[in-house]
Amino acid sequence: MERKYLFGIEDGGKTAGMVSYFFVIGWSVGYFGFHQPNKTSLSAYHLRQTLFLYLTYVAVWFGLSLIPASINQYSGIISISVLKILITLVFIVLWIIGLTGAAKGEQKPIPVLGNLAQTVFSSI
Repeated sequence: MERKYLFGIEDGGKTAGMVSYFFVIGWSVGYFGFHQPNKTSLSAYHLRQTLFLYLTYVAVWFGLSLIPASINQYSGIISISVLKILITLVFIVLWIIGLTGAAKGEQKPIPVLGNLAQTVFSSI
């Protein structure tokens, strides 16, 4: 049986991996449009990486939002707003590292989160 490739693209999973780094819509297109018709280990690898990266970011962001401002106001430590900006910058750097790995066709894990992502979402 001949494989059907979306838009005639045959790339070994590179496109699905790269597209998945573009947030929810990109992840959905990568999974349903590129990965489902032609499952490859590279596309599955990057889909797991990005899904875990996004879910971790959302969990950390909302977790910080749950800390009442009154606790942080008098504590003398860094404010929640500044901490959120720093966390966002860290996740942007991790996103760039993952995207460049996908563009090169490498299965290189994102620092800190990558190996855990492969374990947690091993069914993708």
